[in-house]
Amino acid sequence: MKRVVVLGHFGFGRDKANGQTIKTKVITAELQSVFGHDEVGMEDTMGGIRFLLRLPVVLVRMLCGYRNIVFLPAYKGVRVIVPLLVAMNFLFHRRLHYPVIGGWLPGYVKKYPLLRWALGRLDGIYVETQLMKQEINAFSTLSNLYVMPNCKSLDIVDASTLPLSTQPPYRLCTFSRVMQAKGIGDAVEAVETCNRLSGRVMFTLDIYGPIVEPTWFEQLMKGRQNVSYRGIVPFSQSASILRDYFALLFPTYYQGEGFAGTIIDALSAGLPTIASDWKANPELIDDGRTGLLFPTQSVEALTTMLTRVGNHPDIIDAMRVNCIAKARSYQPATVLKTLTEKM
Repeated sequence: MKRVVVLGHFGFGRDKANGQTIKTKVITAELQSVFGHDEVGMEDTMGGIRFLLRLPVVLVRMLCGYRNIVFLPAYKGVRVIVPLLVAMNFLFHRRLHYPVIGGWLPGYVKKYPLLRWALGRLDGIYVETQLMKQEINAFSTLSNLYVMPNCKSLDIVDASTLPLSTQPPYRLCTFSRVMQAKGIGDAVEAVETCNRLSGRVMFTLDIYGPIVEPTWFEQLMKGRQNVSYRGIVPFSQSASILRDYFALLFPTYYQGEGFAGTIIDALSAGLPTIASDWKANPELIDDGRTGLLFPTQSVEALTTMLTRVGNHPDIIDAMRVNCIAKARSYQPATVLKTLTEKM
């Protein structure tokens, strides 16, 4: 019997860059590094309803062949996979591990008693932030919660190669799914307002990431002169792309936000993040050291903050070394010991 199998969205045969796929692949790679490739199996959840139809067969195959099951369901699948896996495991007695993706689980734990019961019978639930653990503990008695931050296997840039800001226009970017709730529209409006108020092009904005809401985004981009869409970057190349920017904008108000991987991308690139104080962002960004926080959904506050750093770019430059130091905390070999030591 082999050591561990990972059930998650690998997207085999497709170039996926969403947080679920990236985290699944990062965890799998680290397990292979620790235990060896031959001891780590993989089961892909891609396929929607077709996958759910063959799910019982997949679960039996995993339970028969592996001592540890690591599963990373999306929010649509967790209510099916967790209770079914727990019920089947009464016959097999395997160790079940659930690394959570995103920040939506507390709401599910509160809403669905069957899911709460099933979660209590796992060997480990690995949430990304202290905030999530506190929210779950507020209305449950789960004793198997562990905080395991998000992580990525990225090359951290050399501090000596970081550029210094000299004069405008300063290059800003966003690096997330392109949708309203990620605050992309707020970022565009704040940049354009800053440029208009200053009477010059103080900032440009490059938008990276998969377009989730194409009709809305097409309307948003009409007539924009200093805002560009730059496509999707493989996560392994994110630091090398981001290092030459002035700052990352992350004005999210997405309800399912957990530990956004884009923050790790920015830290690894020595790039400070200007973010909303939404959800766990204050836990993840050291305000004034690795980034700056502003009130959620306040375009006015973001505009004021951008104007300040545009007039005093040394505020941003002073944070770059701090970002690199913090990035080392989110390397997979460090973070995933919380998981591997329980196998």
